[in-house]
Amino acid sequence: MKKLLLTIVALGVGLTAFAQGPELKLPEDKELADMAKRKFAISVDEMSIKRYGEAAKALNWLVKNTPDLYDGLYINGYKAYEELAEATNDEAKKDLYLDSMFFFFNKKAEVFELSDLEKNNKAYRYYKYWKSNRDKIGEGMEAYKVAYENPSEVINNNIVSYMDMARRYKAYGNPLSDQEALDIYGKVLEVIDMKIAAGEDEEKQERYRGVVNGILTQIIGEGFDCEFIEQNLAPPLDRGEDVKLAKKVLSLLLDKGCTESPYFEKAAEIIQAKEPNAGFAKILGQRAASRKDYSKASAFYMEALSMTEENDKKADLHLDIAKLNQLKGDKAAARAEALKAVELSKELSKEAYELLGDLYFGSFEQCAKQVSQIDDRAVFMIAHDMYTKAGASSKMANAKAQFPTISDVFTANKKEGDPIKVGCWINANTTIKVRPSN
Repeated sequence: MKKLLLTIVALGVGLTAFAQGPELKLPEDKELADMAKRKFAISVDEMSIKRYGEAAKALNWLVKNTPDLYDGLYINGYKAYEELAEATNDEAKKDLYLDSMFFFFNKKAEVFELSDLEKNNKAYRYYKYWKSNRDKIGEGMEAYKVAYENPSEVINNNIVSYMDMARRYKAYGNPLSDQEALDIYGKVLEVIDMKIAAGEDEEKQERYRGVVNGILTQIIGEGFDCEFIEQNLAPPLDRGEDVKLAKKVLSLLLDKGCTESPYFEKAAEIIQAKEPNAGFAKILGQRAASRKDYSKASAFYMEALSMTEENDKKADLHLDIAKLNQLKGDKAAARAEALKAVELSKELSKEAYELLGDLYFGSFEQCAKQVSQIDDRAVFMIAHDMYTKAGASSKMANAKAQFPTISDVFTANKKEGDPIKVGCWINANTTIKVRPSN
């Protein structure tokens, strides 16, 4: 009697849920429709009290007899069987439950279609539960292909797992060519880039990228080196501006330490042209400067500067431009940029002052008029001022070694500490400094 009352109460709750729940597509046959209502009520109630085995029985009846009743029965179905699989320690039973879980995923796809999230959840469950199952891993690879049909909806769990699934698939003796592995890699990188562009945690996504690069290396094997990338991946960059390919090539070249590859710069330029980035602009500026293409280097540095907000990063770029002008021999322009760095960053001011000291120290031959030894050597005095601010002790000593002696200063009718104007391009003031007489 007690059991009967509990059943009636449960059915009452279920019928209430039915009355307030989703609209069901009931069969025309009244007897079958009434049974479907009861089974629906039972499935809802059993799920609510976590009696997943009983819920599964009702759901199986509904799928068999009223498959288009409503999409929720499939959602409850795969949820119920996953809970049952998680709860058992019997591996044979667990596999049976998982088979049933995937049956409900597949049946929903057939009758109602899966949402993008469900496609992702299905794929990840193959990895979570069956990544070591040689018989099922092929199904898992197919599930991942489906999940990646809409890259903007791929979940974080399916980034590294797809690459690892591919690695395992090949390791288990299944055919996976290098090109197929590279295609999967490209799709995964596309997702990472999309997530970064959408504002997701960039540090996390870059960690994923590093892991994915490592897995690709494992898939392809020992022959995966700079030469492999240059011969098998990069050549299409010579024929067009494929940003996706450029990102893939650049990521792999960085991961393999192939920064001297000609394709490193080519890939970076393609990306920069389509998706301007301060970091890439700085790198390209440095590369151009290293080969003495000063005009191109300057353009990239200025582009980077225009996209930079943080003062420290701006200061760093001003220092790069100062060094570029130093290489060009434009010392006045180099000084102007170094002083901008001083204004923007206390942390970088020492490096900027040291650069100023180098500019002054190297100006002796350019500025010496060979009329007054004291005036000519004032460039070393003002260089010493800069080195002192930079804390560059060895360079301070080098500058001091070029000072006139006390007797030289006395002979010129001057004395140590007097103000002195440094002419030439420097056009600044310092004080007379001397070195001890030998």
